[in-house]
Amino acid sequence: MVWLSEFSSTLGKVCKNAGKPRGRLLSLTAAFAAIGLIAGCGGGTTSSGGGPVKGETTLTTVVVSSSANDRLVQFPLVLNSLTLTAKDGTSVSVVSTPQIVEFMHLNGSAEPLVTLELPQGVYTGATATVGGASFTCVTQLQGGSDDTSTYAYGATPNNQVTVQLPEPITVSRQSLALSLELQVAQSVTFPSACWNSSGDNPYSITPTFNLTAMTVAAQPTNVANGKMTALEGLVDATPGGNITVFAADGSPTLSNLSQNRIWQVSTNSNTVFQGIGNAQGLAAGMPVDIDGALQADGSVLATRIAVQDSDTTDLTVNFGPLMLVAASEPMLFQSNQEEEGSVQYVAGWPEYNFSGTAFAVWGGLTNVANLPFAASFNESNMVAGQMVSITAHATEVAGAPTYVPATTETLMPQTINGTVTATGTDGAFTTYTVQLAAYDMFPQFAVQGGQTTLIQNPQQVVVYADSNAQVLSAPATGSPARFTGVIFNDNGTLRMDCTGIAAGVTE
Repeated sequence: MVWLSEFSSTLGKVCKNAGKPRGRLLSLTAAFAAIGLIAGCGGGTTSSGGGPVKGETTLTTVVVSSSANDRLVQFPLVLNSLTLTAKDGTSVSVVSTPQIVEFMHLNGSAEPLVTLELPQGVYTGATATVGGASFTCVTQLQGGSDDTSTYAYGATPNNQVTVQLPEPITVSRQSLALSLELQVAQSVTFPSACWNSSGDNPYSITPTFNLTAMTVAAQPTNVANGKMTALEGLVDATPGGNITVFAADGSPTLSNLSQNRIWQVSTNSNTVFQGIGNAQGLAAGMPVDIDGALQADGSVLATRIAVQDSDTTDLTVNFGPLMLVAASEPMLFQSNQEEEGSVQYVAGWPEYNFSGTAFAVWGGLTNVANLPFAASFNESNMVAGQMVSITAHATEVAGAPTYVPATTETLMPQTINGTVTATGTDGAFTTYTVQLAAYDMFPQFAVQGGQTTLIQNPQQVVVYADSNAQVLSAPATGSPARFTGVIFNDNGTLRMDCTGIAAGVTE
């Protein structure tokens, strides 16, 4: 194993952990610290109300997103700066303070980044610099061992990256938002098998973004017009009925939350609370899962706030896909995307004992009762490849055969990229049969022996979409598409309750 602490600012190496029994891998926290992330590391879209007025400014929010296939499980980087160039050649700084962002959990979704007063005008170009960056892929090796490889380079504050403007951006009088979307497949290269056993592992990290204008609707219906879904963070304070939340992308420890992005969240009489009675039940250090609408000032008006675990004592929350569900222990192994909470257990990639765990399904679904199959999630039908959020209250971490008890485990939404092989209808739902690539999590890990359940056809997911699904791009048979939703194991068949459909990415 090569630890990420050995990375220098000039030479990238690889962190890998292969074989069984599984050792603890380096956490996202340590990876951030090691690669310098925490340390400091006339066309286009025109808003209504007239054209740009020289000398005037417009309140503008930048949101971050990504477009990706299923090759990677994690892609954090530090965005050090973002600058816009106007048609007249003048430049405007949009981001000047380093921002930590994990992009794989943003595949098909979005989160607020910064809000500023942007001078009105027509912008035709943009530049950005990033600090440290890394990406992680996982693979099932011959003989049944799992491999997790992290590729990284150290902090380089002036490392300029590509920012593409598909069309000029016109900033006029009406508030607007800018979408900064990482094109993941264009941003990395690495061995096709994730890890090359010969030791020759050439790779590159060349972040490539698309920057586009988006019109934020008063009542947004999808990610393209301001709908925010499954924002994960820790509550900092609840002043005057508003809520300050630290994004889970950055440092997970309570002592270092000042390095995280901050979201301002408000509620109204229509906000649905899950796990607590109302906003007064929120407390500092409490993890929240938020759906809401982006506001003109960059805040989020919450339509739903869920608390998975209200006990903040020694609390850790880990988000990511399952890699193994061993029936004999019982033990599960998870690969992290985001993590937050107590420092005691965030220091390692988690293995949990799931006996006595309280299981739940993400509260953002409103149509589960209408699905034409029995949608459930518990210790007998969870399967490797599913995205989960796990809470624990560990004060120490011991190795096998003693595993940290998982207090709660919630089945979360995830995005899959695959080829549509068939379409149909089932009651009020349109169905899409989706063929996954062989490198996807389900084909690799849902077929390992010794697990609670095995999937009959792990390369196939049947997607169920009704009027609740946000359709940004209509899927076509024979073409790739991205589907976001919650994936259930229905007696060995993978079925998704779909919340969104977007254009596919080449596999």
